[in-house]
Amino acid sequence: MSRWFEGKTVLITGASSGIGAATAREFARQGANVVLLARREERLVSLQNDIEKDGGKALALACDITDRSSVNAAVNQAIAAFGRLDVVLANAGFGVSGLINTLDTDDFRRQFETNFFGVLETVFAALPHLIAAQGRLALVGSVSGRLGTPTSSPYTSSKFAEVRLAESINYD
Repeated sequence: MSRWFEGKTVLITGASSGIGAATAREFARQGANVVLLARREERLVSLQNDIEKDGGKALALACDITDRSSVNAAVNQAIAAFGRLDVVLANAGFGVSGLINTLDTDDFRRQFETNFFGVLETVFAALPHLIAAQGRLALVGSVSGRLGTPTSSPYTSSKFAEVRLAESINYD
């Protein structure tokens, strides 16, 4: 089996379930040191244990991506543990749904706080380390960032903003 990420360090937000957990397992299979970030520490620890049982290296860190100090602390712990960041996968997110007449601006703010500003906090915390390592940044968007769907205006709006952020910083 090839191990494309042997010795590389990969930080993944939203690693406690879904896409985040699946990609963490695959990066570990490919030889990466994986740094697992999410709010649900018990799920992260379980995933860390699974990865380590399979011979991988992982570090589980409870983190709230909407709080810059929490993200900075997690990035600093990752650097202390593994010495560098080679890949950051900004994956954390969730969806608010409902008909527009049942929602209010607080629903949109809550959605944007995680799906857009949480991604941005991750970018700002990790970017100096990625630049130093000539690493890569990946933002997990959604087809909903390109196509509005019924009862999902907060989610699609936040994912549209994330897609545009990714496209814009690609040129920086």
